[in-house]
Amino acid sequence: MSLLKVISAIRRHRKFLISGHVDPEADAIGSQLALASLVKRLGKEPIIIDQDPPPISCDFMPGINSIVLCNALNRKALKEVGCALVVDCPTLERTGKVAELITADTEIINIDHHVSNDYFGHVNWVDEKGAATGEMVFDIFKRLGLKLTKDEAINIYSAILIDTGSFRFSNTTAKTHIIASELIKNGLDTNFIFERLFEMKAYEVTHLLGRSLSTLKRTGDGKIVWMWITRDMMRKTGAQLKDAENFIGFARAVRGAKAALLFKESEERGLIKVSLRGKNGVDVNKIAEKFGGGGHVAAAGFSIKASRREAERRALAEVSKRV
Repeated sequence: MSLLKVISAIRRHRKFLISGHVDPEADAIGSQLALASLVKRLGKEPIIIDQDPPPISCDFMPGINSIVLCNALNRKALKEVGCALVVDCPTLERTGKVAELITADTEIINIDHHVSNDYFGHVNWVDEKGAATGEMVFDIFKRLGLKLTKDEAINIYSAILIDTGSFRFSNTTAKTHIIASELIKNGLDTNFIFERLFEMKAYEVTHLLGRSLSTLKRTGDGKIVWMWITRDMMRKTGAQLKDAENFIGFARAVRGAKAALLFKESEERGLIKVSLRGKNGVDVNKIAEKFGGGGHVAAAGFSIKASRREAERRALAEVSKRV
């Protein structure tokens, strides 16, 4: 059983590097923070390292200030790290610059729920039916017989909440609700967590949303809806790309839409990041894979080196084959 192999590997090591994917959201962040707490409770030493900072929406999560960014890392902190716990990543490359810190002598534990996972770890636990990596982290606590603290519960609940769209998405299962019930028993203020993750947006971010919505378009039959975030928009509003993670939901919500796309101009000139959402059985993971990306059946993404016009043309052409 993969869960038991993960626990066995954790028991073997003393010091851990814990990481998640680039441009992290609450599932990656919450899973990392909860695992770091678990490792400490086992008398071991964790260090959380990410390439990119967490979004503002995650700033309430307990332990958030313990995350170290690659560009601020003192390499001496990695001395004696024997294991890398990588969460919510379909490929090791998705950790970005963190992958460069993992040596050939480091045992990699891959904990993920993406259907596109390529089993890059020495130990792989991939649950494609899991609603969130946070669910899997919860299972580790339960298997070890560790009673969750309130802080751990907040982080795992946040992880599950974001990846299920507050329990609205089709990946939400009976198990998801059972876990949520267990977590809430720790005295969680679920309304506060929901507001911080979904509703409390900075003025700059809301301003960016307005500009992005002004680009909203759809195909003649209404099945494909898309919108843009450009560097110029970010410059004029003062917002950052990492705080626009939920914008695509507005395109997805358009009546009649079967696929939604959010095109985002990266800080790296010529690089376009594309988020995809599918409805009514449209498998956007297969679309993302055509461009070297991946994710889930209903939610995926990829990056493309192209002009804005060319990126839009190529992406829409591929989506139109599947709706």
